[in-house]
Amino acid sequence: MPSFSQIALLATAAFAALAAAAPLGIPSLPVADLVSLPTILTKLSAELAPVTALLSSIDASNATVAVVAPLTTKLNTILSGAVADASALAGAPVAQVLATADGVLSVADAAALLAPVLTTVYGALNSVLAAAGSSPAAAAVMPLVNEAMTTAVTPLLQATAPLVNGLFAAAAPLLAPAVGTLGALGLGPVVGLVNSIL
Repeated sequence: MPSFSQIALLATAAFAALAAAAPLGIPSLPVADLVSLPTILTKLSAELAPVTALLSSIDASNATVAVVAPLTTKLNTILSGAVADASALAGAPVAQVLATADGVLSVADAAALLAPVLTTVYGALNSVLAAAGSSPAAAAVMPLVNEAMTTAVTPLLQATAPLVNGLFAAAAPLLAPAVGTLGALGLGPVVGLVNSIL
């Protein structure tokens, strides 16, 4: 039987997913100032790597709020910047959305940039939860992980999904392990969002 804290966490995740569905209200940038999706995702991967590595290295001895909170805050900050950049691309031509220095990236290649970002973040957060386990720290750490999922990762999905038709369909085979991880984390609303986009 789920504990009160687990039920509260699931309710929080559900409401956060619904709240994140609201328009982001990010002002439009001039076309010349837009950053392409491949550039956003490449930068995002590089910025997330040290943070997700630290999250993945957490074990039972240091799975505490004092250790986890600064890392999830950093994760949220990084992802929020990417959401703002991706949201600014709304309505831009696909050739501009997928532009690189060498031309225009294919949808499959863009999906190959997006999927590792999501699977790395989900895997790192799952590692934190596994490390916290059923210890007393789990009750304090779980809301931090939930916040990282619902206030940062969900908006990233919502911002990137409408930019390019077929982006998430191309990413689906690469995201399958992440969807399983989300289910294991008890984040049904996020799984529902991913499945609805795919």
